[in-house]
Amino acid sequence: MELSLLPNDIQEAHRDFPASLAGCADLDALMRLKGAFVGRDGSHAARLMDLLKAAPKEQKRELGAAVNTLKQQWEEALKTRQGELEQARQRDAALAKAWDPDLPPPLPTRGALHPLNRLMERMVDVFRPLGYHVEEGPEAETEAHNFDGLNIPQDHPARGSADTFYFKGQDGLLLRTHTSPVQVRVLRRIGARGADGLSELERSGGIRFLAPGRVYRKDEIDPTHSPMFHQVEGMIVGKGIGMHHLKGTLAYAMKALFGPGADVRFRPSYFPFVEPGAEMDVRCPLCGGAGCRVCKSSGWVELLGAGLLHPNILAMAGIDPAVWSGFAFGMGVERTAMMVSQTPDLRLFFENDQRFLKTMGGLD
Repeated sequence: MELSLLPNDIQEAHRDFPASLAGCADLDALMRLKGAFVGRDGSHAARLMDLLKAAPKEQKRELGAAVNTLKQQWEEALKTRQGELEQARQRDAALAKAWDPDLPPPLPTRGALHPLNRLMERMVDVFRPLGYHVEEGPEAETEAHNFDGLNIPQDHPARGSADTFYFKGQDGLLLRTHTSPVQVRVLRRIGARGADGLSELERSGGIRFLAPGRVYRKDEIDPTHSPMFHQVEGMIVGKGIGMHHLKGTLAYAMKALFGPGADVRFRPSYFPFVEPGAEMDVRCPLCGGAGCRVCKSSGWVELLGAGLLHPNILAMAGIDPAVWSGFAFGMGVERTAMMVSQTPDLRLFFENDQRFLKTMGGLD
């Protein structure tokens, strides 16, 4: 179509026509646009017809073809847009008819704590009757607190970059691999002597606390591992603390979490910061001990590590291990959540599927 035969203002109006058509939000606006382009009087189409009548005979054929093509394009586009707007008006009318002003408005969705946060609170509440309080520390830690203060030797595999997230360009700074650095910080605080020559530990006669929080390790993601997870660690320091106190405390806590019929067992184990060390397993509630992928067909799931505080740990904090003793333990929140809720894959807790998260009310 040869637009150069048409007046400049009509050429410009034609170029702007698609945008003008799309901008018609209702039928009234469309009718105004329709009148401007193809209306009977004063429209662009009417002007073109007048132009065609006055054109020389030798131009009428070419000009007539251009005018008819242009008018046809406008009319078809206007008709299509009119159909779309009429359908939209019908949908709005149907919705308005279905709306009942007497019905109460829909309630907004209420936010809630994530199931893992709720479980951490529950785990803390289990120990509160035993006199434990909560201590916190930074997630970006130093090697001094994360490793050195826990009697972990320089050649220990956990110090390697294959296991630990180190900050690039920040010498000795890392994402904590456990919440045990909180224990180091607390021990150094209570072991420091004040102006009266006494330490906080000596003035209080003992301390017991929990350290819940997020930790980070370079673990492969699978049904029981994640590079970011949560722990709740606990520690008690006093006089005459022995293994019987540790076993009695943890047996009480596990029955409070899993019910009075919980079947648990202790196994000897090694950790640099406790001596002797132990691990505690719970009989797999998913398979009842028959064997499944979560318990790796053993019938048991490792739940926590524990042990009596190594004398070096106390000595590095300025606490005399000949006078004071204690125990420490640490458990994974995700694994505990899997056992409590009988969930076979901890990845479900991180995928933010609202249907799954809403079923986790039993973790309260």
